[in-house]
Amino acid sequence: MRYWRKLSLGKAKKRNILYFVFEPDVPHPGLADRLKAVISLYNVAKAHGYDFKFYFETPFCLSDYLTPKYDWLMSLDELEYSLSDTKLINETNWREINSLTPNKQYHCYNYAGNCMPWRFEDSGFYWHELFQELFQPSKLLRQAYEALNITDKHYVSIQFRFVNALELFEGYTFFDNHLKTEKEQQALIQKCRNAINEIIAENEGKTVYVFSDSKTFLDAIEDLPVNILSHDNLGHTGVKQEQQTTLKTFLDLYVMSQSEKIYRVRAKELYNLSCFALLASRMNNVPFIDKDI
Repeated sequence: MRYWRKLSLGKAKKRNILYFVFEPDVPHPGLADRLKAVISLYNVAKAHGYDFKFYFETPFCLSDYLTPKYDWLMSLDELEYSLSDTKLINETNWREINSLTPNKQYHCYNYAGNCMPWRFEDSGFYWHELFQELFQPSKLLRQAYEALNITDKHYVSIQFRFVNALELFEGYTFFDNHLKTEKEQQALIQKCRNAINEIIAENEGKTVYVFSDSKTFLDAIEDLPVNILSHDNLGHTGVKQEQQTTLKTFLDLYVMSQSEKIYRVRAKELYNLSCFALLASRMNNVPFIDKDI
């Protein structure tokens, strides 16, 4: 109702444009789901000859970490509300999204992580190409990456998503996978250590980086022959965090995206719906492997 009250009888000045808005003060999913939605809608816009803009300012400003190569920045003041030229589309209805008609201004709001695809067989565009058309690492992210002195990019990345299994992870209080006893937690840690050793054996001679949302787990594998980035600032990008915490998320993502190969380890005790590692692989077209343990 708030949207429809803004409609006017005048003509829209800007048409053949698709606006995508992560509306402030409305909860949205995590970074992987958001960027998947951005690339999916950019694909639709390109396929229909539409310009594309999107608003991503909360809980952090995306352009602080990924700066535009294609001019996608917008302000909410750009949105027009013409009764004849403006159309509101529902992100839950992919058929509607994929059927833009000419000479309109489209608004898509409040992505909730439903049906955006990772592949675009019909348009002929490739996910990693679209991502690289839109984004480049910001100066802040480049400096953080260069400080790691990673000169050899022939490395393998492994990701584990524990959420609440070993400790409560901010932003995921709704996902109750917490292991209640020390014995259960140690058994999971050992199972994951075994998976790391198997991957090391499968990639003999390769440098291995391990990424996780659990400080407890990362501390527990420091004796293994793997590389672990500083993990003092772990948090979920779905909620407002200190800049160093958000930067840590983007740094993990960027380092993984430069890998030779990415493994996502899954187990019944872990959070297997995470698309963070898959996002990293799609960004740079890196081979992706699910390893079930």
